[in-house]
Amino acid sequence: MRLVLAVSLVLVSACKQPEPDGSCASGALPTFDEDFVTGIRQEPVTYALPWDDSERDITLHTWYPTTDTDGEEAEYIELFDDPSSLVDASYAEADSACQHPLVVYSHGSQAWAGGGTTLLRQLVATGWVAIGPDHTGNLLNDNEDPRPRITNLRRVEDVRHAIDHIENLPEDDPLYGRVDTSRVLVVGHSFGGQTSWLISGPSFDAAAVTTACEGDCTAEELAAYDGDVGDPRVAAVVPMAGSVGDDLVAEAGFAEIDVPVLFMTGSDDWDGRPRFERAAQTPDLGWVDIEGGCHESFTSTVLPCDGISKSDSLTIVSTYVAAMGAKHVLAVEDAEVDGILEGSVEVSPAATLER
Repeated sequence: MRLVLAVSLVLVSACKQPEPDGSCASGALPTFDEDFVTGIRQEPVTYALPWDDSERDITLHTWYPTTDTDGEEAEYIELFDDPSSLVDASYAEADSACQHPLVVYSHGSQAWAGGGTTLLRQLVATGWVAIGPDHTGNLLNDNEDPRPRITNLRRVEDVRHAIDHIENLPEDDPLYGRVDTSRVLVVGHSFGGQTSWLISGPSFDAAAVTTACEGDCTAEELAAYDGDVGDPRVAAVVPMAGSVGDDLVAEAGFAEIDVPVLFMTGSDDWDGRPRFERAAQTPDLGWVDIEGGCHESFTSTVLPCDGISKSDSLTIVSTYVAAMGAKHVLAVEDAEVDGILEGSVEVSPAATLER
C-alpha cells in the first residue's frame, strides 16, 4: 500500500528559534520510523482515590527524547521487551526556553501502557513527551474478574494523576519545567478509548449508572458518577477502537464535551458508525475508519491484522494523532493540518474521515 503522508509542513520550530515558554515541538507531522529510539522512565506513582481516599498504586511510563543509542531495553509487565525504549537514558535537552507538549496514552482492558510505544515514539520524535499509566487491576498480568464497575472511573483518575505527576516533578528532575501540562492530548485504545471519552467531560445517565452499579458499587463510588470527571487540562482526545462511554454516558452529555474528539476505528474490528452516531451531539467530532484495520491496528503488539500491515495502520494513526496535537495543543495554523482533520487531504487510500 502506498501511503500519502502529509509531511510537507513548512513550520518554524520554537526550539530552533527560542522564545520564552515556547514549544519544543514545531507541529510537523512525523515521518513514520518504527525503530526510533527514545528514553523511558518507569516509576511507581501512588495517589488517593477521590471518592474514598483509598490509596492506589500504578506504574507510570514516560517516553522522552534522548541521543543514546544503546542501553537497557524497556520491559513491560515483566513480559514484553521494547528494544527502542531505553531505560533511564540521558535526556536530550532542547533549548532552555522551550517546553515539550504532553500526550497521555490509556491502554485497553487486560493490556499495558507499552502497547502504545510505537505510536508514542513517533510523537517524541517531533518534540513531544509521552506518558502512559499501567491501569492496575486491568492489566494482562493483573486483572480483576469480574471487573468492578468503578474500574472506568479508576482509569480516569490514573490518567489525571499521571498528568499531576509530571506537573509536580521535583526541581532536580531533568524534566522539571520542561513539559507543558496546561494543554494535554489524551489518546486511548479499546477500554482506554472509553477512558479518553470520559476525561473529556460528558455527564452520566443517572438511571443507567444506578442500574449498572446495583450490587457492585459502594455508596461513595455511586456518588462519584454524579461529579464532573473531566480534566480542564485536556485539550483534545483521540479514542481508538473503543466504546463511547459504556452506555453510561447520557446522550445529552456528549453535548457538554468542549474539546475536539477524533474517534478512530478499523473496518475489520467493528462497525464504528453506531458509536459515531451515538456521540453525534459532541460539538467537534470526527470519525476515521481504516479499511482492513482490526483491533490491534492501533497498538504495538505483535498480533497481526489480515487487512492491513501494522506499519501502514500505525502510519495512518500517528499522522492523525499528530495532526490533532498540532492543531489543538500547539495551535498550529496550517492548511494541510486542517485538511487532514477536515478530510480534504488524503492521509491514505485506506483511511476515510467523516465529521
